[in-house]
Amino acid sequence: MTITFQNMDKSATLLCMNYQQLFFNLATILRPYTKLWQREVLQAWRTGEIDELYPEEFLTPLKKLTHEELYEMDCLRDYSKLEDGPLKTLLCSLRENEVYETVDEELIRGVDELPSWAFNKVKGKKQDEILIIANFLKKLRNKEGDFKHTVDIGGGVGHLSRTLAHYFGMEMISLDINSEFQEIGKNRLKKYPRPDLAKDVNFINHDFSIDLDGDENARIFCNDSFSLGLHTCGSLAVKHMQVASRNQTRGLLNFGCCYNKLEPSKHINISNYAKEIGPLELESNSLTLATRGHQSMSLEEFEQKKKVKNYRYCLQIYIDSVLGSDIDVISIGDAHKRLYAKSFSEYAISKLTENNIPINLTAQQLDELYAKNQELLEKLFFANIVRWQFGRALELYLLYDRAIMLQERGKEAKLMAFFNEVESPRNIGIWYHERKQS
Repeated sequence: MTITFQNMDKSATLLCMNYQQLFFNLATILRPYTKLWQREVLQAWRTGEIDELYPEEFLTPLKKLTHEELYEMDCLRDYSKLEDGPLKTLLCSLRENEVYETVDEELIRGVDELPSWAFNKVKGKKQDEILIIANFLKKLRNKEGDFKHTVDIGGGVGHLSRTLAHYFGMEMISLDINSEFQEIGKNRLKKYPRPDLAKDVNFINHDFSIDLDGDENARIFCNDSFSLGLHTCGSLAVKHMQVASRNQTRGLLNFGCCYNKLEPSKHINISNYAKEIGPLELESNSLTLATRGHQSMSLEEFEQKKKVKNYRYCLQIYIDSVLGSDIDVISIGDAHKRLYAKSFSEYAISKLTENNIPINLTAQQLDELYAKNQELLEKLFFANIVRWQFGRALELYLLYDRAIMLQERGKEAKLMAFFNEVESPRNIGIWYHERKQS
């Protein structure tokens, strides 16, 4: 699907119905599997629910895949090699209701390269994202009329603002609560050459999320402004949409991230429609799944993931034998990649020592424990793969809800993929724009 800059033929009500239907469909599909995506695999195993949540009809099809096919299913969401059955039907139905538009390539291309100093200390992925947004806004502005200014939410040192102001001629406000970052940004403005047609960057130290109806917000998010939130963390994305729509800004583009930092009671199921249909209950584990469940990786990284999961699962088997399974799972912290290249016993002894957990087995006995539990470890790994497939659907559930909230406020909000999802897993932006009144 593509979009062009022109008045939409459909009414806001009809557009809202489309997202409402997708939201309803996803909620209907997800609801029967609430325990599966709410609980991590280790939790399900320790409470004796693993067989209930991951029946053989879900796991057997995975056993029939080659290693490469399993990778393609897990990391590329290619379900073509799965045999027909309940698992394939479920996963395909989720994908069919993960619907969003993709921005037309011509709208995000034009200026594809800037002077070397323009992106000093900006990572390659973010360089691409900034150029895509800049080209998109430039063409939007040329087609629909200019904005008084554009607000960069959580602007930090001002990479995005500086690029848009200096190389795309947009008056920018870089909004952040960290004054130290902003001082760095101000100094960088003086450090590099300023193009002839450059506009200004105004760094404003202000927390817009505290009082959405405040006078300062009304000035910043005026009705002739556009605002950007590139990877706005947790509740910041929701607050951005609320403050922009309350102040009737001309437009908004927001990319959310870090859903695991949301407060479920405040920042989830925020639309009236979500409340009406009986919303899903997302909490810490499911929000983490929404945050991390849609990430690309190479075959080598997939193999490493399997090793990491197997070692961690087997370590829990040992910990439960020592401390009992009636206590919560202990967070043992991350381990360096090179530790997973060693034997299980070396990994286990290192992590047990680090966390002050008694070591009652010899290295040989620990390795024997790992060897004799291979069947269980495979089962848990397959269960993890199944659970991981729910991540994108849970993310879309959150994004549909946000779009519906904006539509309930009279905005023609849309979900659109702007970035390559391999490089930028959080590639879907929510945006709306209103034509400048003549």
